[in-house]
Amino acid sequence: MIGPDRPNPLIYGDFDRMVTVVVRGERFAVPEGIPLIRALQYMQFELGRLTCDWSLFCFNDTIGCCACKVRKPGADEAEGARACCLRVEDGLEVVRMPRSARVLPSALSLAEAELARGASDGPDDPGGAP
Repeated sequence: MIGPDRPNPLIYGDFDRMVTVVVRGERFAVPEGIPLIRALQYMQFELGRLTCDWSLFCFNDTIGCCACKVRKPGADEAEGARACCLRVEDGLEVVRMPRSARVLPSALSLAEAELARGASDGPDDPGGAP
């Protein structure tokens, strides 16, 4: 089955479950065991939470264009990796994204920011009339 609960296996491959990866301090559920570069595409195309110029990437470990920095589960230090080679696992943390990849705010966080901005702007009357 392909749908919101089961992403397209032609793009993301076969998988048994979703795992949590942390990107820029936010948690995202992605298909288990896929290359990080595919997990980032999942975040963009399925979740609408990432933007990236995919034309910059070779997808096959030839030129290092997907270099990133990650902290593997249980590790104290982050290490360099290539997003096309590294398979995601539960608890993987992306410390530095590949070039051109940017996490987008969620609709909820945009709404919260708008509310906070409105609350801090004060009354419309600059004179502060009661």
